[in-house]
Amino acid sequence: MTVQSPAIASGDEVGASQARWRSVPIPQVITTMAPDEHGRKSSVATIIEQPTEDTPLLERKESHISLLWSKSVVYRVLLTGFLVSLSFGVTQVPLIYVFGVMTCDEYYKNYPDAGLSLFQEPGLGHNRCQIHAIEASTARSVALLGTSTTLFGVINLFFTGWTMKAFGVKKALMLTVFFPAVRLAVQNIGVETGANMGILIVQCSQMITVVGGPVGYLLALNSLATEVVEPAERTGTLGRLSGCAMFGTAIGYLAGGLIGDYLGIIWPFRVTLALFILCCIYIQLCLPEIHNKEVEAKASKSLSTFFDPIRMFAPQRFIRPNGHVYNEYGVLFLGIGTFLGVLATSYIPVLLQMYSTDVFGFGTSENGFLISINSLVRGFFLTFAFPHIISKGRKWLDKGSKHSEGIHAAQTRGSYDDDTEQANPSPHALAQPHQDRTPGFLSAGPTPAPSSPSSSSSSSNNPKSPHPAEPPPQEEEETPEETSPFDLHFTQTSLLLDALLTSLCTFTTSASQMYLIALILPLASGTGPAAKGTILQFCTPSQRVDALSAISLVELVARLSSTSLFGVVFAGFAERGAAHWTFAVNAGIAGVGWVVLLGARFPQEGARRWDGGEDDEEWEEGIIEGRREG
Repeated sequence: MTVQSPAIASGDEVGASQARWRSVPIPQVITTMAPDEHGRKSSVATIIEQPTEDTPLLERKESHISLLWSKSVVYRVLLTGFLVSLSFGVTQVPLIYVFGVMTCDEYYKNYPDAGLSLFQEPGLGHNRCQIHAIEASTARSVALLGTSTTLFGVINLFFTGWTMKAFGVKKALMLTVFFPAVRLAVQNIGVETGANMGILIVQCSQMITVVGGPVGYLLALNSLATEVVEPAERTGTLGRLSGCAMFGTAIGYLAGGLIGDYLGIIWPFRVTLALFILCCIYIQLCLPEIHNKEVEAKASKSLSTFFDPIRMFAPQRFIRPNGHVYNEYGVLFLGIGTFLGVLATSYIPVLLQMYSTDVFGFGTSENGFLISINSLVRGFFLTFAFPHIISKGRKWLDKGSKHSEGIHAAQTRGSYDDDTEQANPSPHALAQPHQDRTPGFLSAGPTPAPSSPSSSSSSSNNPKSPHPAEPPPQEEEETPEETSPFDLHFTQTSLLLDALLTSLCTFTTSASQMYLIALILPLASGTGPAAKGTILQFCTPSQRVDALSAISLVELVARLSSTSLFGVVFAGFAERGAAHWTFAVNAGIAGVGWVVLLGARFPQEGARRWDGGEDDEEWEEGIIEGRREG
């Protein structure tokens, strides 16, 4: 092994040499890369290839460098969220109305003389469809439609997760947008047919949701968004994407109603079909291709990966620096806490409308204005305020961590310098103690760097590096960005704030206070995006799709459960004239979710994932070597 000149003898000079080694500019590796045709630059968003045992230590940085797309790609992803959500929202309001019209047509087709007695019922002469039999049949048809959509949506979530791993994120996103266009084409036929046959065609068209629907599209778009930004920006981008999707949905609701009123009830379905086709063209032309060949090969060979999102909540095994293996339950606690939080918060828009209608006599226009305020504020908060809070919070927390680490490092370096001056060892001995203090298998990088002849020989090629086994500075600098605990703290705090604000709704006494509530409650709506950003930090890069699928599944089940649970709770309190206590129950569930989230934590410092495979034998060898060298 080639070593430095024996002139390096004092501890101060060792520290200076170490500082010079750490000050080697990182862009030297980056500038050697050929410019990409799409104008991308180097970053750490997506790992391209894993290093092997023969990979030189100084060249390992190239294997961990990934492609960060330009800022315009991020904006294109956000625009995709807005456009596709707009397309899904256009038919939501007309669909319920057209079911009532088709049910009415079927009723009078079977009972042509039923309209003769219509004028005998007060208030129904102006609308022949406002009779109890038609309303009940319409409600049953809409309920069946909603149930089938939900069931097929859950299947679509797993299907989209598998297609992302088997074919890539962009192809999966194309499927989730193309097949809704096919579904809209079938629904156009159903609406044109009308009556009972039209209802049957529309209901059967929901089976297409298995291969393409709103749940899968959001999952694919969230996954794509996390791949085109820096790790530190993922959580904020997920929140911004949720806000853009909310804006699109709100405008879609409004546009669907206006198009149906002015052009006819069939036109929202025709316009939506055209919008989905345009979205497919836009995605194909404007969004990037991102592949992970190793994950795609594994997914295409086995359908067992179909259920990998559920396995994300299983306890994960980690190994401490001392070799002790233990279980981590952070993802499980995060999932349960998120479920309880979404269970409480997702019912708030419905609860506001029902409570204001029953207690303050709000009508359609008042409720529409109430929910518009709520959705608008929530969209603005997630799009503009949420990313800023996450960014500033991470910097503030990392600054405090670096300050404390700097003090600890100074103390450690001082004691080390004293020992060096007393012993006055050789240059090789100077490098070896530093290697023992920071062994490769304890470093924060994703791949261990045990002492080996290959790594030692490769390190000798750099005359500025007297410490061959120290991990590259780039990995040490980027680890805090990928695992900042602020996202988890924000998730916990946001849910606690939501519980407190919702509990205040119990004391509402006037209609004007309802508008104030609709304005304030969205300020605690960052729990979902923050939970997505947090679970990404609990997993490896190859598990990002499964992690997002897992948290999306939790949110979907929570939304379904909230409608039935709080519907019963509200009905029970309303019968006793105490509907306001529904807010207290809602706040209580959010509070329980906050308590559960307190149990979620990141693995202990220095711990590494333990998979129980071949990698484990390498870990054991690294641990044994480290103990022998120590």
